[in-house]
Amino acid sequence: MLIAEKSLALHEAVQQMGYGSLEDFALVQAKEKLLQEISVCSRNIEHFEKKYVMDYADFCKTFHRLNQPVFEKEEDSAEWNAELKQLDVLQKRLTRLA
Repeated sequence: MLIAEKSLALHEAVQQMGYGSLEDFALVQAKEKLLQEISVCSRNIEHFEKKYVMDYADFCKTFHRLNQPVFEKEEDSAEWNAELKQLDVLQKRLTRLA
């Protein structure tokens, strides 16, 4: 199938699914994907909040008083911080698409 034929078939398929354009379809798909990724980040953050019974700011304040081994706290801190940063990036992307 030629590129032009594939493009036409894609446009027709998207319209048959109820979308006005490829851009409309892509926008919906991008939003859904971002929401899935936000959900994963939120669950990961929630895991750390439950584990330490506090949010990340309080975790940082009490880091040296926590009973877990240092390597565990450092690893959790890095992962937790990365999840928070990723969540922020994803939420900003979603806001721009809204």
